[in-house]
Amino acid sequence: MREIKYVPKKYDSNWQKFGAPTRSEYEKWSPEVCGICCLKMIGDTYGSTTNTSLYQLTMGCKQRGGFRELPTGKIQGVFHQPLLELAKDYGLDGNIESDLDIKKVIASLQNGRFIILSLDKSKVNSKLKGGHLVLVYAYDPKSETFLINDPEPVLAKNGRDVKVRANRLGEISNKKGLVIYKQKDRSRL
Repeated sequence: MREIKYVPKKYDSNWQKFGAPTRSEYEKWSPEVCGICCLKMIGDTYGSTTNTSLYQLTMGCKQRGGFRELPTGKIQGVFHQPLLELAKDYGLDGNIESDLDIKKVIASLQNGRFIILSLDKSKVNSKLKGGHLVLVYAYDPKSETFLINDPEPVLAKNGRDVKVRANRLGEISNKKGLVIYKQKDRSRL
């Protein structure tokens, strides 16, 4: 199994690790970057984002329209197309899936790809609301269990290497997301 670096959204005691120039910029953007964290985990695995901060990735995605700042101060996003465009800048490629069922997730993982999967937080915990992105990086067919890194974390107290059974992931998934791989893997498609 590949070694996956875990990247959380929050760095409360050491917010500078996020890379923002000020604490207020960190506090503004850190709640919104689950997809950016997933992309960084993939990029760090391949060595293409190890010298890039979460803040730099966030601002790069924002420049592509990946986030929308509302007049109320609320931020919407991350939108999948700009996130994929950002991934391509770091030697990655992929596709956006709007019908990403469990069989497609398994097949993609078996082909060495990563899945940035959209979840419905309210299906994880009725006290939560909104969407959330997690990194699905492995599947064990014997136990029918996925390994997931959850940057918030929503799925478990420690978001690293969370085990989720296939039927449970099917229940909480929005069946949307990105399938990401290294650009050189194009020939394998």
